[in-house]
Amino acid sequence: MSIAPFTALASERDPSIGELALALAGELGEVDADGARAELDHLGAELAPAAGTGPAAELDALREVLSVRQGFTGNREDYDDPDNSMLDLVLERRTGLPILLSIVYVEVARRAGILLAGVGLPGHYVAGHFGQSPPLLLDPFNGGAPIALAEPIEIEPWGPHATALRMLNNLVGSYSRRMDLGLAIRAAELRLDLPLGEADGAAFRVELRSLRARLN
Repeated sequence: MSIAPFTALASERDPSIGELALALAGELGEVDADGARAELDHLGAELAPAAGTGPAAELDALREVLSVRQGFTGNREDYDDPDNSMLDLVLERRTGLPILLSIVYVEVARRAGILLAGVGLPGHYVAGHFGQSPPLLLDPFNGGAPIALAEPIEIEPWGPHATALRMLNNLVGSYSRRMDLGLAIRAAELRLDLPLGEADGAAFRVELRSLRARLN
């Protein structure tokens, strides 16, 4: 099955974050979308027996499947590598950035019938189970470890557009630091396909012009 264009998915009200992540990767390089989907389906089937056991037990099972059995963990040695932001490569290599590992957890859980959502915290991105209040948070980058916040803050699930924007911000920075201006520009262009506020849109257009000027 082919990948829908990123622009088309970005214009949808509530696209699948998994499909949006694959479309993003496809705009920046070759991507094995069918292989990624098949792997997510396989992992979801492995998790499925835990569905309906309650939020805490479901997260324990998710941690067992993805961290213990399958070995998903954060890439600390080469954190800034753009490959850490490509969903198909993260599934293949079992390592990546917090936001991509969280997408893996969310997509595997969804296939198993467990409702999980990504959560953007200051300086970090995690996954949350909103089946109880307050929601239960876990850290896919750190082996799915439970998160206990030092201070109570309002926790809201992040939608696919906000998540994709954070992914693209990471990639603009990563490609720029590597002096790969062509891909930095492409990532910066993709940000403008997302629904943005006026201030963000203006700031991103300024940054895009700056990147293009550097290329020339």
